[in-house]
Amino acid sequence: MKFHPEHIVRKARKLRREGLSGREIGKRLNVGDSTVLIWCRDIPSKNSYHLYIQKLKEKAKKRSSGLTEKMKITRETAKLLTAILYWCEGAKYPSSNFISFANSDIELLRTFLTLFRIGFRPKESKLRAYLQLHTTHDIEKSTSFWGEILKIPKSQFYRPTITRPTKNMKRRNYKGTCTVRYYDVYLLHEMMGIYEEFFKKLK
Repeated sequence: MKFHPEHIVRKARKLRREGLSGREIGKRLNVGDSTVLIWCRDIPSKNSYHLYIQKLKEKAKKRSSGLTEKMKITRETAKLLTAILYWCEGAKYPSSNFISFANSDIELLRTFLTLFRIGFRPKESKLRAYLQLHTTHDIEKSTSFWGEILKIPKSQFYRPTITRPTKNMKRRNYKGTCTVRYYDVYLLHEMMGIYEEFFKKLK
């Protein structure tokens, strides 16, 4: 995402509260309307078209609202869901000989680790976390934040990698990228075996 000064973001949010559409704000500030909507997605819109779209989105979400209510997260279900998530985002053998799941999406990481704990019952003392942060982050606060989210003690965090954000790489409310590691090559192969079997069933 292109870098924009903080005062531009604040101006966009102010105009959004005044009822302007993302397109109108984008034209005024010479910013893409999709970028404006990302900055202002937590601000209720007064635009009739936007309100209509929001209703359609809410209706779509409710179509399968009862699906998860009936779903039981057994150990076997947790193993399958963990393996599928790992298939999408995890480091695979032979490029990695340990479980390594990295993401900046807080809820995705929390979900993966919760399911991993239910399904595979790892030894908590073997869990490790590794952060990739920017120079704008407070290391202590970031470690505490991720530690609380993932329920991993600070003592089990590696020293983070710190990089300076460039003008082409800046995200609002970015908490860094966190990698959860678990050093067990056999567990890695078990997880890979699950999603490989799952794939075969769909063929």
